[in-house]
Amino acid sequence: MIWHVQNENFILDSTRIFMKAFHLLLFHGSFIFPECILIFGLILLLMIDSTSDQKDRPWFYFISSTTLVMSITALLFRWREEPIISFSGNFQTNNFNEIFQFLILLCSTLCIPLSVEYIECTEMAITEFLLFVLTATLGGMFLCGANDLITLFVAPECFSLCSYLLSGYTKRDVRSNEATMKYLLMGGASSSILVHGFSWLYGSSGGEIELQEIVNGLINTQMYNSPGISIALISITVGIGFKLSPAPFHQWTPDVYEGVRFVRQIPTSISISEMFGFFKTP
Repeated sequence: MIWHVQNENFILDSTRIFMKAFHLLLFHGSFIFPECILIFGLILLLMIDSTSDQKDRPWFYFISSTTLVMSITALLFRWREEPIISFSGNFQTNNFNEIFQFLILLCSTLCIPLSVEYIECTEMAITEFLLFVLTATLGGMFLCGANDLITLFVAPECFSLCSYLLSGYTKRDVRSNEATMKYLLMGGASSSILVHGFSWLYGSSGGEIELQEIVNGLINTQMYNSPGISIALISITVGIGFKLSPAPFHQWTPDVYEGVRFVRQIPTSISISEMFGFFKTP
């Protein structure tokens, strides 16, 4: 009897969460229309890959490039609109964010045609590579519009995971496997330090997660000069520093780039997405 009641409560809670998510997407989906185009392209790539053979490789390039171009077009049509905060304050849209989103999309669009020859010569799986690039681009775009701590953590992790996978894309190369291991360990450590700094901000502001509300909370609680804020800023700086690898957080970078051969051959949008996204955040 108890199990039956718990099961019904779980179904009701799941239904409420699903309906709330559907309501947000229905009424705020137009604000993330360029990102929705990328999501649709990712789903389309997965469907075609699961139902076709390797002879349809040109279609993969065409779908990926078309998706990115359509996303750029939708972004340009939204230019000069009034700044909007949507999804209960989690996402913001303004011209400043759209500039960086455009640069990220442009880098990814250039990355795909420049990578065709190298991938065909090495006979690597093309679908996975395109999925990683599109997913990393999606994470960078959400990071540019992030307006709360949760989105600021989830969005960079989206393209960080793709970066780990891309660094180990040449699986038969021992140096590539070593690069992936080092990149994964450093990325996990930096993410842990970053979320530790976010937790200090969350607690010091009185339990706020939106950026503007955090500032107001620090002023109301008189915690803006406390040691906790210093710890939060140091942790966030170190976490972001290890992800972007500027000096003095760059010791791990040469080993990773030495093992990742295709990074030396073609420019990717991953590092550029991280740079633009994190520079926008402060």
